[in-house]
Amino acid sequence: MTGNTHQASAQLTRRSFLKATGAVAGAAAVAGTGATLAGVGAGEALAESTAAESTFRSGCRGNCGSKCHMDVTVREGKVVKVAAAQYPEEDARWRRLCVKGYTQPQRMYDPDRLKYPMRRTGERGAGQWERISWDDAIDEIAGKIGAALKDHGGTSIAVWSSYGSYGVLNGAQAGYMSIAYGRFLTSIGGTVLGAGADYAQIYEQMILLGQNGNSFDDTVNSRCIVSWGGNPAEAYIHGWQWVCEAREKGAKLITVDPQFTASAMHSDLYLPIRPGTDGALMLAMANYYFENGLTDDEFLRTSTVAPFLVKEDGTYLRMSDYGQPTSQGPVNPMTGQPTVIDPIVVWDEAADAQGVLETAAKPAILGEFTLSDGRVCKTCYQTVLDSIGEYTLEKAAEICDLPLEDIEEFARLYAEGPSYIMTFQGFGHHVNSHHNFKNLALIAAMTGNYGKPGASICGASSPFSFAVNNLAYMFGRLGVNTTGMYLPKLMEEKKWGQTPCDIQVLWCCNGNMLSCESGRQELIEAVKKVPFVVCADVNMTDTAEWADIVLPVPHVFETEDFDGGCPTPYPMFHHKGLDPLYECKTDLDIMRSVADKLGMGAIYGNGMSDAELIDVVLATDLNKAAGITYERLSGDEMVRTPLYTGATVVQKPSSAETGRLKFYLEKPAPRNNFGQEVADYEKRPYYEPAHEAYWENPLREKYPLMGCSQHHKYHVHSQLAYTPLMRELEPEPELKINASDAAARGIKQGDVVKVYNDRGYAVLKALVTEGIKPGVVSIPHGFQAAQFIEGHTQDLTSVYMNDFCSNSAFYDFLCEVEKY
Repeated sequence: MTGNTHQASAQLTRRSFLKATGAVAGAAAVAGTGATLAGVGAGEALAESTAAESTFRSGCRGNCGSKCHMDVTVREGKVVKVAAAQYPEEDARWRRLCVKGYTQPQRMYDPDRLKYPMRRTGERGAGQWERISWDDAIDEIAGKIGAALKDHGGTSIAVWSSYGSYGVLNGAQAGYMSIAYGRFLTSIGGTVLGAGADYAQIYEQMILLGQNGNSFDDTVNSRCIVSWGGNPAEAYIHGWQWVCEAREKGAKLITVDPQFTASAMHSDLYLPIRPGTDGALMLAMANYYFENGLTDDEFLRTSTVAPFLVKEDGTYLRMSDYGQPTSQGPVNPMTGQPTVIDPIVVWDEAADAQGVLETAAKPAILGEFTLSDGRVCKTCYQTVLDSIGEYTLEKAAEICDLPLEDIEEFARLYAEGPSYIMTFQGFGHHVNSHHNFKNLALIAAMTGNYGKPGASICGASSPFSFAVNNLAYMFGRLGVNTTGMYLPKLMEEKKWGQTPCDIQVLWCCNGNMLSCESGRQELIEAVKKVPFVVCADVNMTDTAEWADIVLPVPHVFETEDFDGGCPTPYPMFHHKGLDPLYECKTDLDIMRSVADKLGMGAIYGNGMSDAELIDVVLATDLNKAAGITYERLSGDEMVRTPLYTGATVVQKPSSAETGRLKFYLEKPAPRNNFGQEVADYEKRPYYEPAHEAYWENPLREKYPLMGCSQHHKYHVHSQLAYTPLMRELEPEPELKINASDAAARGIKQGDVVKVYNDRGYAVLKALVTEGIKPGVVSIPHGFQAAQFIEGHTQDLTSVYMNDFCSNSAFYDFLCEVEKY
């Protein structure tokens, strides 16, 4: 059976089909989900409510960061509604659900839901498919994998994923960590192509600096809250509730954002910063604190790396430099490796001599000192201050295009504290973004705004940790582990560093990379070079359109899985409420079938059930002591993580190597090492202009506008792209453009415009507003290609990344807009 729609049932292109059905989405309910916004007749609603119902517990699986538990109602075999799950009374403050959760019943019956395996019949990307059986799909896939393994080795099989879903059985945390994908890839020595998005923060702040921040409920203890690069009032409403409570107690709210968002509207101070210049503002604040005596010297002395003496090579002076042997310390939870105990040398002001940090009476935080062996060292704090002296408030005002008095007021309010910085990914999407997190750590260290109630450097994404046995995902070792954004490089060079990596089979899962990663056109060209591409997903996505075979996997309500991430004190156990619709199979069942066909069934335990495999993942000493098992989690009880104490989480300054708050990286190593050089400035707080989107770039003569995006409350990346209620609320993407920029181009409200640069373009309607900084345009994140009149937002972006943190640079582009 062949055809031109993604479900191969009629002679329509996917674009024309979805545009036609989208026109009536607001007038008709999706099967089993009840009313649209327009409502239904009272008699209909009453008749539905009398039918027999059952409920089960599940939650949102996508990565908005909230992972909200929900009670799901089933009526006559269909999911019809959801509600926020009830928590025990003492934890009721964590109960929450937003519009993204409430529309999950409709997503389950989305018009673009994949129903059965399909094989491409035309050119890749043409949307021409034929329906095939599961047996045919598995035979073809296993045959391609087997041949590639024989001729090209394990690294020729690559799994490319993002943040589409988490689960110990079917997910792909860190690119591969689940029973389904981890065991397969590690058994063959395969290639992992992980996410590039958000890694400025993940790698720099969370991994290298070891900073995760306080739980969001600690916001209520703040006197100053800074929404920096985000919009919690709309995009993270579960953090917004704490902001509102804090403001009722008198806290000030400051928003730093080039777009005037709902959060900005509620703020006491709004700074419409020029995109990509946040780091300069932070360094200017640091100098302002030092010059005006606003530093917390005792905190710097006792809780940060400020007093550590730094040698000429940029590393800390340690007792091993004087011949004392090192010893083994506790395991670093981020690396799994033991730390090395090698005492730090400081200058003791009380003794006016060098000494060991642990015994020094008063370590100096400023100064340069000549030591007993004649070497000259500065303190870490002095080293950093000497490197950032050029950034005054006046210079920041020029770079960031902000009023000087607003910067000074911001700096003063933050220093008074306790201050909670809600960092979101808005300032993590430029090539220079990773420096922001060292700079933030510096101003937090200087003002003592860390490790105290109400004082946090970021909101913790999963403060209530849950222990899992990561070895359960392993059946050997990976061959290559890198970022999917390097796919063009891999397809060109056919190696990673010195490791051969000639990708023959690309398996896409748990994400929609060709819609939600930057550099879309470059990534598509790389995908075209892969001989065989498989995509497993719930819906027909932009990524699936470029596959050779697409495989339907279940919606979260149709599968049983467990996610140990804990934004709340309760890990997420997804109960299976009904059997998978259509011909859908879980990722794990698909991989079992492939493995069996290849004679590798042993990697999944030769018939071990899902329940037994979940118990293997749960097998840690902590969980055993707490009695946490599959049987308990899969019951009716809401099970707390055993690490939860009932108290708000306040992260202490305790990095694994130093036991202190770090704003300096002694030995910075790149996230993905392929032999590149690491610049010396990666050690310290630093600012450099963005790669492309900076004001002085000569390219602005041709493309004068800076591009960016925003996360609306109507999207979880692209997962709700065609969910009818969401598209009734937000029917199509719009280009947000400042009224002055629009007038200069003859553009009026609602005009169809083309936004373009040398890489690509998108055609869509204009939203003319004063609510965005002049010189900046914004397109909402999460729409797919068929929802633009032409083109795609990510066609404007580049795969170019800073090769230290390998972070997708969604906002680092220039463009022009014209009437279409």
